[in-house]
Amino acid sequence: MRPLDYLDDCGWLGQRTWLAHGVHFIADEMARLARAGTTISHCASSNQVLASGGCPVCDLERAGVRVGIGVDGSASNDGSNLVQEVRAAFLVQRGRYGVSAVGHRDALRWATQGSAACIGRPELGEIRAGKIADLAFFKLDELRFSGAGDPLAALVLCGARRADRVMIGGEWVVEQGRIAGLDIDDLMLRHGAAARRLQGLAA
Repeated sequence: MRPLDYLDDCGWLGQRTWLAHGVHFIADEMARLARAGTTISHCASSNQVLASGGCPVCDLERAGVRVGIGVDGSASNDGSNLVQEVRAAFLVQRGRYGVSAVGHRDALRWATQGSAACIGRPELGEIRAGKIADLAFFKLDELRFSGAGDPLAALVLCGARRADRVMIGGEWVVEQGRIAGLDIDDLMLRHGAAARRLQGLAA
């Protein structure tokens, strides 16, 4: 039984389900996913680290499947940086389908509207009246962005590292690159200790 058949057999093939990776679907399965309203979260960096294949994003979209972007977990993507994942998805899909088929706005659309579709949140994913005020702001004053003409293209092609400000539901949660109320030094200390325990390097 193919994984999609098993998903269907369990009664989980539907609009409330999203699937990570989407690497191995064949054409008729893509059509089934589209009819069911099941979405795909494309995890480009994880797929490259694991050498598990590549998500056929354009084929899925042509079949009517909504595609978002995810970072996967720390077993295959320790960075968990979504804006870098946008760039990875752009590069992987452009390499697969060609320059004329995939642009930087496609990658940004996957990350915003596509990801909102994945989690069943139509009120997210775009800046428009009546939508939730979720916004990310990036500064373009680093050397990597010097000479850039299109600021949106610069975010993807030049490789933005972090948002300077992030608003969720109309409230600022990141300002000047820092998460409000979070002690980063303490978090890194505790995280490092936990990682060493998992690796058997410390009691």
